Amino acid sequence: VPEILQLQLSEFEKYFDLARAHKLPGLIVIHGIGEGKLKQEIHDWLKNRQGVKSFVNRYHPLYGYGATEIELVNH
Repeated sequence: VPEILQLQLSEFEKYFDLARAHKLPGLIVIHGIGEGKLKQEIHDWLKNRQGVKSFVNRYHPLYGYGATEIELVNH
């Protein structure tokens, strides 16, 4: 994984963990469109993560297709 991608994934994981710690119902991660590498890495990570109810990359009026909406399981 290239260094910049690893940095982006680390930041994403930090905010994901904060959202879980604060028992938020979900979060939106903005990954941009580009070549789709960051989006794919994030989606692969989410597939294997406890606490994720669902996630979807659908059109959003503010972000287009450059963001993924994540719904979290709250205990």
